[in-house]
Amino acid sequence: MGDAMTVVVGGDRGIGRALVDTFAERGRPVTSIGSDELDLTDPTAVRPALEAAAPASDGVAVLVLAHLDPSSFEVAPLVELSEDAWEAAAERSLRSAVVVLQQAHAVLADGARVVLVLPTVAASGVAGLVPLCSAVEGIRVMAKAVARRWGARGITVNTIEVDLAAFVLGDAPGSDPDSGEGAGDRPVVPVVAQLGLSALPSGSAVADVAGLIEMLGSPSGAALTGALLVADRGTVMLP
Repeated sequence: MGDAMTVVVGGDRGIGRALVDTFAERGRPVTSIGSDELDLTDPTAVRPALEAAAPASDGVAVLVLAHLDPSSFEVAPLVELSEDAWEAAAERSLRSAVVVLQQAHAVLADGARVVLVLPTVAASGVAGLVPLCSAVEGIRVMAKAVARRWGARGITVNTIEVDLAAFVLGDAPGSDPDSGEGAGDRPVVPVVAQLGLSALPSGSAVADVAGLIEMLGSPSGAALTGALLVADRGTVMLP
């Protein structure tokens, strides 16, 4: 990564915001584009934001997409989902990823790195979160197809997945609605069944993801594209 500019789309909440803070603390040039600032499904809004974030001549060197629409985390049985609810909970997240990647293509430097950060929910499926699981899996597969096409420019596209709580909150603890402490200050994290204990000792999910992004952004990561890396310390061991 060196002194190259890193742009985090979705840097206004959750793990996206935590990554922006982490890179800034490490002295790396980083800027944030948040969904609170603009509609990520609107190409006419996304393109100017990306162009403003990119150095005039060099373009964006590292693009991190860490955004899912907040409605995706609302728990509801599949049989009760209306068409509008599906549109909000699944389609908006997919459309945001499509629009960001489409508009980023023109501002990415040759040899740039694209990293999509997602939760691991699709690995096992989560009852009540079918739209979220569908959006995550759709974005992951899309990233592989984009990686194959953009490889001609030396651009790599990889996905990093973390557990759902880390995606929604970063390393921040969840609020306890009964105690009143932090109530309403943080989004509610849906309960996800634990598949098992992690193989490695616990640690900072944000630091783990930041380290992987730095690796992918370095010369050492130039040969890796279309890959899925799971940064959950060995809880969900995907191939």
